[in-house]
Amino acid sequence: MGIDFCRIGGVMWMKIIIFFAVIFFSLVLSRILLYILDKKLNRLVKKTSTKLDDFIILALKRPLLLIILGTGLYVAIKTLNLGKKMSIFLKEGFFVFTVLAGVYFILSLSRALLEWYAREIAPKTKNRFDDQFIPLLRKVIKIVVIIIASLIVMEHFHYDIKALLTTLGVASLAIALAVQETLGNVIAGLGIVIDRPFHVGDRIQLPSGEIGDVYEIGLRSVKILTLDHTMIVIPNSEIGKNRVVNLSYPDPKLKLRIPVGVDYGSDLNKVKNVLLEIVHHLPEILDKPEPKVYFMKFNDFSLDLLLICWIDSYTNKFEVTDKINMKINQRFREEGINIPFPIRQLTGEIRMRELR
Repeated sequence: MGIDFCRIGGVMWMKIIIFFAVIFFSLVLSRILLYILDKKLNRLVKKTSTKLDDFIILALKRPLLLIILGTGLYVAIKTLNLGKKMSIFLKEGFFVFTVLAGVYFILSLSRALLEWYAREIAPKTKNRFDDQFIPLLRKVIKIVVIIIASLIVMEHFHYDIKALLTTLGVASLAIALAVQETLGNVIAGLGIVIDRPFHVGDRIQLPSGEIGDVYEIGLRSVKILTLDHTMIVIPNSEIGKNRVVNLSYPDPKLKLRIPVGVDYGSDLNKVKNVLLEIVHHLPEILDKPEPKVYFMKFNDFSLDLLLICWIDSYTNKFEVTDKINMKINQRFREEGINIPFPIRQLTGEIRMRELR
């Protein structure tokens, strides 16, 4: 029985032709994809109001080309029928390639999303938390994706990953306990960024009573510049657990409470009218809400009233309070209204001894 070398050669040449045809088809398909992404989709996404789709298309271009070319190469080699062992090797190699391509795809997509956030959203937050958090999140995503991909490959090749998972779990627990406080501050900082109870530049009042402006929102702490021009650094976890008053939200308006005491026997209606006249002539005082004066208490030495008015900004609190008090002192002198002071009457017996 003779061997038909012509037939064998013809079959081999046919496989080679198919091999190069598949490669050529993959290249053509990749060029078509590039054309669609560059010409068609780019025109559409440029018409949208957001730039998120621009970042996504730019980031996914290379992973998609890699997947198309890699798949084409796999199909082309498979058409050669190089034998059972080579087919198994090729199949396993393509599986690893698929996992790596998936990793590249996911990392490119996450990088595009984070880059879009860093360029479009983070500058509007006016704090440096995003500048610190985004690189950290990028690294965490990369580590998690690589670990998951490695476990998938190991599981596919029948490696025992249970012991590895147990070791990773124990190690993760040990690390979490070691950096528990830091993790708590980071998580609390993330909550501050998401909930946004205050922004950089807002004036807040701390549980201790100290008042200051938010200077920086960081990954682990918030820095407050007090009115005495001193810096307070507070861990994010402390901010998250305690009550913080934001004086800048929802607007910078501030209510002033000015206590005033007058002599017993004073005409309270006259006193009220004088106080209202004072605040009505100050441009810093808002007409709405309307200023009010309330008679609050019969004190030991005075009749106590409370003047309530609103100013347009908390930054003017001390200046406006000073103006009001100066005007009150001036007008009370002009109107003959006395501001009392405590009087103590001491009764006792003094015995004098003769000095000899």
